[in-house]
Amino acid sequence: MNVLVVDDQYDVVQGVLTGVDWQKLDITDVFHAYSADEARRLLREKEIHILLCDIEMPRENGLELYKRVKEDYPGLQCIFLSAHSEFEYAKEAIQLGSFDYIVQPASYEDVHASIKRAVLQIQANTKRQELYEYGAYWRGNEQFLLENYIRGFLLNAGHSYRQLQRDLNNLNIRFSAQTLFRSVLIQFTKPSEQEDKDVLKREVVQLMEPYRLKVLIAQLDDMNYLAILYTEGSFDAPVESLLKQLIVRIQTKRSCSIVCYLSDIGLADMLKQQYRTLCQMRQHNVALYSKVFARQNMNHHKEGSHGGPDMQEWVMLIANGGSRKVRNEIHNYLARQKQIGVVHAEFLARFHQDFIQLFLTIAKQMKLDASEVFFARYPYSEYIQAYTSLDKMLDLVNFVMDYVEEHASDVNHVPDPIERAIAYIDQNIEKSCSRAEIAEAIYINPEYLSRLFKKVKGISLNDYITMKKTEIAKSLLRNTNIPVNLIASKVGYSNFSYFSQVFKKYCGFAPLEYRQRKGS
Repeated sequence: MNVLVVDDQYDVVQGVLTGVDWQKLDITDVFHAYSADEARRLLREKEIHILLCDIEMPRENGLELYKRVKEDYPGLQCIFLSAHSEFEYAKEAIQLGSFDYIVQPASYEDVHASIKRAVLQIQANTKRQELYEYGAYWRGNEQFLLENYIRGFLLNAGHSYRQLQRDLNNLNIRFSAQTLFRSVLIQFTKPSEQEDKDVLKREVVQLMEPYRLKVLIAQLDDMNYLAILYTEGSFDAPVESLLKQLIVRIQTKRSCSIVCYLSDIGLADMLKQQYRTLCQMRQHNVALYSKVFARQNMNHHKEGSHGGPDMQEWVMLIANGGSRKVRNEIHNYLARQKQIGVVHAEFLARFHQDFIQLFLTIAKQMKLDASEVFFARYPYSEYIQAYTSLDKMLDLVNFVMDYVEEHASDVNHVPDPIERAIAYIDQNIEKSCSRAEIAEAIYINPEYLSRLFKKVKGISLNDYITMKKTEIAKSLLRNTNIPVNLIASKVGYSNFSYFSQVFKKYCGFAPLEYRQRKGS
């Protein structure tokens, strides 16, 4: 903490500087000035906490100085020193908001005591400001903190309910041992926006309020929200019916639908288990039915009388050029199953398995390379996960049927990616061809190309390219008089030194030496 002593009399300033025990007051620096102008300069340049100021000074007195600087330095505590005891001086000093008014002559002990009180006042003001800012931070970021606490609790295995309880206490949200909970996982059928989020929170609170249910809502990601409903009384609100109203309201006000997954009633220490159960329910809803799924009613649907499609008939249709008709039938079939409510995770997993078997049968008949589809063209992870969503399953169907139609007129030719890769290398021998460039040119995955090339040719792709370039260079060295540096350029080497190293590694001689030995 720093002090500025202002007085036009040198002896007074020096007396204060030496007479007060500044170290005992925990004062870091004591600055001094002999005029108002000099004082203002120090206030601008230094961090001053206490102003110890004379009133009677030439040109500008202490009262005028403090009046001009107090707005710029609102935390500054001012103690006036004056040889005048007139009430008008004291009255103006008080009106200006000075901390103290000391009439000279005064002992240094009095000055010391006044400064000590000012130090304590500044410390108290600082503490109040910190508490105010801390409270303002919590008030301004309450929703953000709430969502972070809930996400951390649900997604962090080591985050206990007790920790969540302590975190929520900081937001004045308190649970007792008797508090009853029901959790609702609310899923938008497409990514939500801020307006969707605001509407959702408002609607949930309005629907639950008449039943005295308190609500905490946290956004988990851009499509999923968790609403925690809790009460200290009995949980007799018709929550499932209220959530059905919520779905209708959201569909009416926004251009998207929502799905609600409702847990059983439980105590606070069951919140994490409730959330895991709700996530399992969400995984089961592969068709994104916009409805309320209640935990107690989640009996898995069986297909029963809803028979599966005739895959053999589809195979025959595709083999006879009817792939477009099969595509339409698959879309119509899945749409009908969704409409009658039987498209769940188990159903889609079985369909996924049957469809892959259908494609493998077709691929064998048409002599298509099935591995190229699922390892080179279509992302393997998406192929594996296609049964987890009806939309993903339809994407896979469309891709496979596009592939079949693309090769329907070429059933007697086995597409050979190795031949296409070699042809591309031959056509671009004057370039420095990378694996990624070749793979992109022939529409194949780079890693799959490397594995397949090694398997078929018994040599790595990079080694084959180098060997091919070296053979062409050898032919040019033997049969032409083209300068060696131009030959290097013709086989894709811009760096002649590197070309020489590679050539010598494969042939045992440097390029020029090779030409001389072959007599060209």
